[in-house]
Amino acid sequence: MMRAKYIHKSGLLFITIFAFLSTATSHAQWSEPPKQELVIRGGWLFDAVADTRRANTGIAIRNGVITAVDADLQQEIPNAANVIDLQDTDTIFPGMIDLHAHYNLNLVDNGRVEEVVNNGIIFLANGVTSTWSAGEYYPERVIEQRELVDAGEATGPRLFASGPYFGGFRCEYNVKTAADDCSAWPNDITEEEIRQEVDKWAEQGVVSIKIKQATPGEAKILIEQAHKNGMTTTGHFANYDGEYDVSIRDAILMGVDRIEHRMTLGTGGPRSADMNQIVDLILKHQVFYDPNLQMYGSINLRREIGQDMIWTDESRFFTPYAQQLLEERGPPPPESSEEEFAQRVRELKALFDAGGGELIIVGTDEPVYTSLLPGFAFHRELLALVHAGMPPAAVLKAATINGANALGVADKLGSIEVGKLADLVVVSGNPLSDIKAARDIRFVIKDGAVYDPQELLDSATGKIGPAGPDDHADWELKIRPLRTD
Repeated sequence: MMRAKYIHKSGLLFITIFAFLSTATSHAQWSEPPKQELVIRGGWLFDAVADTRRANTGIAIRNGVITAVDADLQQEIPNAANVIDLQDTDTIFPGMIDLHAHYNLNLVDNGRVEEVVNNGIIFLANGVTSTWSAGEYYPERVIEQRELVDAGEATGPRLFASGPYFGGFRCEYNVKTAADDCSAWPNDITEEEIRQEVDKWAEQGVVSIKIKQATPGEAKILIEQAHKNGMTTTGHFANYDGEYDVSIRDAILMGVDRIEHRMTLGTGGPRSADMNQIVDLILKHQVFYDPNLQMYGSINLRREIGQDMIWTDESRFFTPYAQQLLEERGPPPPESSEEEFAQRVRELKALFDAGGGELIIVGTDEPVYTSLLPGFAFHRELLALVHAGMPPAAVLKAATINGANALGVADKLGSIEVGKLADLVVVSGNPLSDIKAARDIRFVIKDGAVYDPQELLDSATGKIGPAGPDDHADWELKIRPLRTD
């Protein structure tokens, strides 16, 4: 275990706050916590319940569960407790949640495939203690790593699996619209096959599914069957011909739980005329919204904001050979025009100004084509949201409690409250006055276990990607047909 180096032991007396005992669950994503007591004193606390931070008098953790907040822990504490004394300039807040955390990368120009191990370590080092993977091409890789993390045999965030894409995008960019045929999601797929697919992945612990390049009829069945299994749903409903496979309005009325990227297809003109109507529907049906600004703003947004968007050399986490491939590929074109991106910002602000702040979530949507990585992209997204006009406190809530609500796990995660799991981040500075302080991480706590972010990053350096030209097999996408007979 990579432990923070400034924890010390107390040789003092036992106090009653540790009487609370938790019962470890056996569900996926809920690993067995360390059998230890932890006390965190000093600094400042942002609990993601209030909009402000306050002095941290004391947080107590036992068996990976928060047992006390705002406790008077200047008094004597138990012999067995580890104690972390924060600096006066430190802020502690809940572990962050990425609701669009792609683990798939395209490194050898042959489709996107999952690399979960080191990407997961980089997420955790950046204070992202939970991720939902937003569509997978090799779901077994994500599930295998989830099981290892849960068993304490690997290090990484909570892996909320999505399973494969539900729709024609199982064939990646070989399809542009739901009308295109895909062997992994054939045009004549039956209702029974759709429901069986949802059931299959629910049995493997998938908690939420991603719909992409599905027809309206398929989307309706997917949403209904997911809800029968207690799963939430989201969708990328626009296609690559610049139209909707399923309109945002129809998706909301079908019962989708989250929508991604944008509310309209326009740039502020006639194709964006229904923006306010969509905002009203989102509010009425309490649908979560994931704007993904850092990805769609991409090069243009990074140019506008400047060096605060890229503050470290992310290429160092790739193998030397993968670094060479990425350098030869060169920079991609912008993901959207300046006019289109400006409309995305307008839509976000319209929702926030209409009272929808609690429905905004944070997702990076960073499938790697360059040397930029999703773990660092999370902080680019936080900065992009503030740059778009959201207050830092609202952005931190979007990154924590809103994400937990969107996944249906707010009873366990998302805020610093008694009875919740001890997923916490300690940073130097005040992210409520400067959101960039959220990336100045002193240490990360997941399930009550303490990690040194630099040790995590060092362990992942030079690990992502093929070692050389004879090592491409695991980095090439092979489309697997839905029907095998």
